[in-house]
Amino acid sequence: MKNKKGVEMNVTTIIVVILAILVLVVISLFFTTGMKDLWGKITKTGAAWDTTSIEQAQSACTIYCATGSADSFCNHEFDIGKNRKDGTSVFETCVGDQIKAYDTDDCKNAGFTKDSCSSSE
Repeated sequence: MKNKKGVEMNVTTIIVVILAILVLVVISLFFTTGMKDLWGKITKTGAAWDTTSIEQAQSACTIYCATGSADSFCNHEFDIGKNRKDGTSVFETCVGDQIKAYDTDDCKNAGFTKDSCSSSE
C-alpha cells in the first residue's frame, strides 16, 4: 500500500456538504427576513406586479402628454397601492391628488390640465 498523507473525500460527499450548506443559508434567511423579503432579494423585482408606484404613473402620464393622448391622460387608472384603512387597492388617474401629472412641464406645454379632464367628462 501507498503511504497517503491526506484524507480522501468522495466527490458525492463534497456535493452533499455544499448542498446542505446552501439549504441552511436559505432556511436562516427565511427565518430572519421572511419569505416575501427573501424572494424579493432573490428576484430583485419585489412585488412589481401588485402596484404601480407614483413615479411610474407620472412617467406614463408624461408620455400621454407628449403623444397628445387626452383620453389616456384623463381616464387611465393606475393602481398606486393599498388603502391604509381597509387594505383595498387605490386607483388614480393622471389628474389625481397623488400623481398630479398636470404639474409637469411636459403636460403644461401640451395643454393638459386638471380642468381639461373635468370638462371632457
